[in-house]
Formats: sequence, C-alpha cells, structure tokens
Amino acid sequence: MLHLPPPVYPAASHGSQASNTSGYIVAHNPHPSIETNSTPDITGSNGFDQVPPDMQGASYPAHGFESESHDRSPYALPEDFTTWLFNEPQLNLFAPDAQRQGSMSLGASTFVDESSNSFRIANGSFDDTMSEHFDRLVPQHPMSVTSIVDPAQTYATLSQEKWQQLLELIEMRFNETDHAPVKNQKQNLLQGNRDEPSHVLSLPMMQTYISSYWTHFHRQMPILHKPTFSADKAQNLLLVAIIAIGASCLDKLHGLTVTQQGAELSNFLAWHLRGEIFKDRDFTAPAQLWVFQALLLLEVYEKMYSTRLLHERAHIHHATTLTLMRRGKTLIGRSASETPPAGTVDSGDPSTNEGHKQPQSHTPDQWWKHWITSEATRRVAFAAFIIDSIHTTMFGHSATMVAHEMKLQLPCDESLWSATSGAEVGRIENMLKESGHKPISFFDGLKNTLNSKSVRTNSFGRTALMAGLLSVRWHMHQRDLQVRSLGALKALGGKDIWRGTLTKAFDFWKNDFDQSVKYTNPASFSSIYNPPGKVDEENIFESRTVLHHLAHMATHVDIVSCQIFAKAKRLLGRTTLPLDYTNAQKRITEHWAPRPSARDATFYALKFLAQVLTPDTANLKRSATEAGMGGPTSYSARDDFLINRPWVVYVAALIVWSYGYALDGPIRSPRDLTSSEQQTYDMRLFLERVGGVETPDDLIGTPDRNACMGMLYILQAMFENCRWELLREGSMLLGNCIRMLQDLEV
Repeated sequence: MLHLPPPVYPAASHGSQASNTSGYIVAHNPHPSIETNSTPDITGSNGFDQVPPDMQGASYPAHGFESESHDRSPYALPEDFTTWLFNEPQLNLFAPDAQRQGSMSLGASTFVDESSNSFRIANGSFDDTMSEHFDRLVPQHPMSVTSIVDPAQTYATLSQEKWQQLLELIEMRFNETDHAPVKNQKQNLLQGNRDEPSHVLSLPMMQTYISSYWTHFHRQMPILHKPTFSADKAQNLLLVAIIAIGASCLDKLHGLTVTQQGAELSNFLAWHLRGEIFKDRDFTAPAQLWVFQALLLLEVYEKMYSTRLLHERAHIHHATTLTLMRRGKTLIGRSASETPPAGTVDSGDPSTNEGHKQPQSHTPDQWWKHWITSEATRRVAFAAFIIDSIHTTMFGHSATMVAHEMKLQLPCDESLWSATSGAEVGRIENMLKESGHKPISFFDGLKNTLNSKSVRTNSFGRTALMAGLLSVRWHMHQRDLQVRSLGALKALGGKDIWRGTLTKAFDFWKNDFDQSVKYTNPASFSSIYNPPGKVDEENIFESRTVLHHLAHMATHVDIVSCQIFAKAKRLLGRTTLPLDYTNAQKRITEHWAPRPSARDATFYALKFLAQVLTPDTANLKRSATEAGMGGPTSYSARDDFLINRPWVVYVAALIVWSYGYALDGPIRSPRDLTSSEQQTYDMRLFLERVGGVETPDDLIGTPDRNACMGMLYILQAMFENCRWELLREGSMLLGNCIRMLQDLEV
C-alpha cells in the first residue's frame, strides 16, 4: 500500500487540556441523552495494471476479513479498540513501533520507516535519487500523464464525439418503465434542437454541469484527481454521475428556469444510472476504482439533492457499495489492480498473482499514475466512511461501518493531490520531508483528537476524523442501549461515561481546525500549489462549523424523536402510528426537555441558527432593531452549495422548537406575523434574546423559549422552494410546528 507524506499545516501549540475550545461557555460534565432506542433498523480510472518493481516487496496490511476475525461483526466496536481509543495505556498497541496482532493488525508498512533517513518508494515517497530523476524528467511520449494534463481545459471540456456518446447512452439505455417516477421525462428532455446552446442536453450545457461539479462540490469530497481528470476520456457512467451533481448545483445566476431544468435532468439521470452501473462488467469484486467513485457520487446526489424515493433507494444500496468494497481491498487502500480477480488465489505477493504480473521496468510517469490510483482509492474509502457516519447522525439511519475498519493513512495534503506532474509531487514531498512532517494514520489521528493533541491533516482528513468521532458516538450509544435493556448498566460504571470525552473532542476538533487555518503561512508551498478560491474557502471553513454544531446536537438529542414529536407522518420508510407519537411525546417532554442534555442540544442549535440566519447579529453586536427589519435572511437553502448545511439548519430549528414547546407549550398570545418584515423582526428578536444566552444553563430562567414562530415562518418558506424534496417535506413539518405553537389542530 502506498503511503503518502503528511500535510503541511504548521505546528500549533495544543496541549492536552480540559478547557472548552468551542468559543461557547459549556460545562463539560457528561449528560445522558434521551432514553430511547431511537434508530429503527432499516436494513479515476480503471486502475493501474502494473506496479513498479520497487513496490513488489511492499507489505500490505491484512484486511479484517482475512485474519482471525472472520466471525467478528464489522458493525460493532471491539472492546480492545474502545479501550485503546479512550485511554492512554502504557503499551500503545496501535503505535507504529508496537507489535500488532489479531483483527487490529495494521501491517508493518502502514507507517513511515523511521530507521531510514529517507522515505522509501514502497511507502509512496521519493528518496533523493528518485527526486533528482524527476527534476530531470522530460516527457517522452505525447500521451503520457504528464503531457496530457491541462487543468484549464481537460476536466470540464467535452468533444463532439464524447457528447454524442452521452446522448446515445441516454437514448438507448436510459429506458423508462410504466412504474418509473420519471416516466415521460426522457421524451421531454430529448425533444427540441439539442444543438441550441440553451437546450438542457446541449454540449455547452453539459460542460456547464461538469464545471459546476468542480466549482461547487469537488472540494467537499475530493475523490477525483482534478489535474489528470479528462471529461473526454472519463468512463461514461462516472461522467453521468458528475453531470447529475453539477446540474443540481447550478448557480442561481443561471435563473430559476435553468436551475429547475437542471434538477429535473439530475433526477432522470440518477434514476437510471444505478442500474447501469450494476450491469457494468466492472461491477464485480474486486471492482474498479471508477465504479466506487460513481456509486459514492450517486449516493450523495440521491440522499442530499433528489427525491424521497431516490433518497430511500440510496440508503438501501449504501450497504451494497460497502459490501463490494469489503470484498476487495478498498478499505485498506488497495485498488482493484492490486487485488487478484475472482477465481484466483491471493498469495499475499502482488507480483505472483495471475494476470497481475509486474513489469521489469517502470518510468516516473507510471509511478505517478499508480500513486494517483492508490491515493484515489484511499480517498474513496474515507468518503464511504464519511457518508456512513454523517448520514447516520443527520437522518437517524443505522450505521454500517465502524472506525476500526479504517486501517489507512489520512489523505495526503492537497498540495500533493493538486500537483500537475510527478516532478511537482516529488518537489513538494521533499519539502515536506525536510520540514520533518510524517504521515499519520486515521487511528492515531482519532486518538490524538480524543486526547486534545493537534493533528496535521487537510480539510478532508479533518472531516474523516469528525466522522470517526460521530461513528464512535453512535456505537457507544447503541452499546449503552443494549446494556441498559439487560439491566447491567451499573456493572459497567453507569451510563454515558464516554459522553464527556467526546463532547470535549468535538470542541478540540474545531479549535484545531481553526488554529491550522490561523497559523497557515500564506507564502507556504501548500498555498502556492493550491490557491484557494472564494467558493473553496466557503466550502472548507464553513463546513467545520456545520459539523461541529451537528455533533453537539446529535450527542444530546434524538433527531428522529423530534420529527415524530412534530407529527411527521412518515419516517425512515415507515408510517408513524399514534403510539409512536405518544411514546415520542413522553420521551421529549418528560425524559429529555427538563434535563441538562436538552439545554446543551438547544444551546448549540441556537448558536448555529444565529450564525446562519443572522450573521450580522450572531455575535450580539447589533440588536434586532439596529439590524433592521429590511427583509428575510440573506441565507438561501436552495442556493447553498454546502452539502450538509441546509439539513442541519432544519434539524436545529426542530430542536429549538421541541425544547420550547415541550417546556412552555403553545404561545399564549401569538403575534401577527403575516408580513415578511414582521417575521424577520420576530426571528432576530428571538435569536438575540434566547440565542444570546452565554451558557446552556442560562436557558432555565429564560422566558418565552417557545417564541420562535417568526423563524419557523421564514424557514418554512425557504425550504418550500428548495430543489431537494426532503427539505420541501421539512417545510411541511415546520408548518405543523407553527400550528402547534398556535394551539391549532394538526
């Protein structure tokens, strides 16, 4: 397995500390959350075929399913991993120089060879000789990877021939059935003159969709290698997945008609794309890299941009993607080219596998291509883990992955990932080497975060670490529920003893992210090779605020119960019954709202809503009157390019309403909030008065905690116009909340 150098964040002085680093005044005593078993169970390229001889002797970590753990469930945290994660034992079984045994074995090559002054090529790094060779490198062939790179053109430019291939794919293979929800849409899309630039399937519009993907989505999930990606040479089904996301992320400058047409096109493409991927010959273990890239992009689209039907389909097939990964080597960072095909025996030595024999010589260009494939494979594994963990937290799904599956180094620095040649990779890597940076594993990064120790990684790696914290939170909560149901909770030292450690880790994670940004030298080579744009900065830095607040909220409240409390008629594919509402009402009003955990969840929900909806008064520097009544918030969920923020805004609003309504009931004398100006003023007043508390316990004596109707009106109208159907459903649920505050029948 290739192992890449660490990112280039300067060291920030963070010691182990128990103090709060979130910027809010919050007591760190662990609070038990809602007592409910809340989560219903609902169950690049084609790879590089030749590995340089220098890598033939490289050892690879044993996959969890190939060791003594055949009978160990991948869905539960093993006790040895939990003990290691939350404690500092004298012998760190996961340290680079420690012996590794059993299912937790990482393999000797997982970490840097510290006995040598130079990084080994087997670990994905250059020694001095190889670096000098790259400095002298001149491409010998016009079709080499180095020669074909043209970042300004290739990643979004389609030729006439490629465009015709995509149209033929849609015409010949995307066939509708009588039961398809996109019935008759194909005819509407194909009719008209497709040579007209404004046609939804014209060549210029196709290129616009692809450019939209790179502009608004790529940096949030950087699993494609942009410098060498060529839209003209990409696999057609992968390109369709890119087009589907890009068409759903069109900027509002294109106008309402064009953005709506793009959303409809995306739904049509996504409906047919999954079946076409399943039928492709590369959809077999070990599957090719492009298959995983396409499946993950499709899953994100289906869950976060599309319809209720596609959202539920993506949830069902999420396990399919993970099973396909587990039947190969993707979760330990090895691509299909390093895995023997079905019907062959894996001897453990890649050079002996039939059909995967290694070449006798290799070029630096071939090495770079293999480097790209290996890093892309690693990023695919992290993307799957991030999707699994964060969507479990956001939607109340059951988790399918666990943190101890991720036997990988954290993703390489973006300056390496955005390098446009192997020579540039070599130069950057040598600079990293000379500055003393060493790669770090996901395990050690997660351990350091829990122990308030700084981790040097990029934004994607930090998102993976937060996903790890959320995954541990979910599995520990499930363990407590199981033990509580058996009446053995006292034998384990009480409930929720882990909660305080995780909440402090959430705060430290954000503070470490903030410090890495604050102390990054603008003149560093990381910035030179990867100049951030305005949209990129928005995606990277605002997303940390979203995940930080989501983590705190989800730790102290059951989101599914809040939706049932608001009288949602259908959740997680099931119709909610009157008994479900009765149970949820009891859990919220009796077991959650009066407790400290409710105040913690509501506190972070209020702070998040204030930052998003009233950024000018979020710091309480301007009063509601001073901020003016000039109209609704400048925030628009429909035009928000951050993947998770619109839904987290919705969740935060539900939490605030649930807390206020459970404790204070309906509003006694509702104000007249018929105009947008009145609603805006009421929202600002509420977020200043209630959202301005300094600690969660200050909510105890705050009057009128239920006076959030103006905010609900604004969010209801905002979500009603979204392209994503789940937010339109959320708009209806917020309407229920408004009627319940008015003491009206729902």
